[in-house]
Order: sequence, then C-alpha cells, then structure tokens
Amino acid sequence: MKKFKDILITSLLVFCFAGLLTYNIISFELFGRAALTRMEMHAVLEAQQQEKIYARQITREFIELQSLIKIQDAADIIEFDAIYAEIKKDYLSGIGSISEEFEQKVANIDNIRILTGERIRIAEKFKEEVGSIGTIPEPLDDFYSSLLEFADNDIFTWEEILLYYSTDFSAEDEQLIDDDRIKELYMKNQDLYREVEELQAEIYSEYGLESFL
Repeated sequence: MKKFKDILITSLLVFCFAGLLTYNIISFELFGRAALTRMEMHAVLEAQQQEKIYARQITREFIELQSLIKIQDAADIIEFDAIYAEIKKDYLSGIGSISEEFEQKVANIDNIRILTGERIRIAEKFKEEVGSIGTIPEPLDDFYSSLLEFADNDIFTWEEILLYYSTDFSAEDEQLIDDDRIKELYMKNQDLYREVEELQAEIYSEYGLESFL
C-alpha cells in the first residue's frame, strides 16, 4: 500500500512537473514571440528614422550644392559682365555720337549716307566684339543668343536704311519720312534691343546682381 502511495505521489509530481514545464515552454514562446515582434517593430522604426535622416541629409547637401552652383554662376556672370559692359559702353557711345551728327548734318542726302555707313560699322564692331567673348555662363545662354540676334538685325536694319538712302531721293523728299518698311525695320530693331535689356535685367536680378545693370 505504501508502495502504491509512493508511486501515486511520484506520478503526481511528474505530472505537475510536466505541466509546469509545458507552461514554462508556452510562456517562453509567447514571451519570445512578443519580444521578437517588438524587436522587428523597433528595427522597422529605426530603419524609417534612418531613411528620414538620410533624406534630410540628401536634401541639405542638395541645397548646399545648389547654393554653391549659384554662387559660382554669379561669379561667372560678373566676369562676363566686366567684358560685355565695356563693349556695350563703346557701342552706345558710338550711337550717341552718330545721333548728334545726324541732328547736325542732314543738309543733304550724301551726309545721311555717310553717317548711315558709320552706323553700320558701329553695329559690325559690336557684333564682332560680342561674338569674341570667351566662355558664356550657362545662365546667360538665352540672353547671349538674343544679343547675337539683335546684333545681326542691327546690321541688317542699317544696311537696309543705307540702301534706301542710296536711291535717287532728295533730303526733302516726303518718302524719306513716310516709308513704312523703314519704320518697321527700325521699330523691330528697337524692340529686339529692349528684349535683350529686359532679359539681362531679369537674370541679373535672379542672382542679386542688380548693381551691375
């Protein structure tokens, strides 16, 4: 009887131990899964945080790069302006002198033809000097193209005016004043120059170089 009790007690202890072991195993698995889930969530959050940090870093570096590029572009524009400003100054000075002579020497058609020829040479010199400028900064590509277009049209306009004055007219002939084609050529030339000036002002303002205008 005692032996049976011992066996029964032993069996109960074994059963209790087995139950406890099973509980521990289940508890451990549940805890492990929860811990693994937390670790995975932490890893995901950390990865997202790293992505945000990386994105901010890339954005900051891009902004810094753009800032450096803009600073370099501004420096290149200033270098270009040092050359172009002198060319433009000589061009406008020549035109001013010719305009004064036109006002003083229009007594006969020959004087008009001579002054028109001089105006053409001023335009040709301007185009040659503009065309000989070295490297053109990228922000000024459109401006430079417009400038060359104006220079070509300037020469063409005054060549047409010279051809017009080379016909058999007297200085008093009303047709010298009223010819619509000559007026249109002259107005188009003025419009092209104004467009060049406006484009230059727009670009210079974008780079904070208004004082160079």
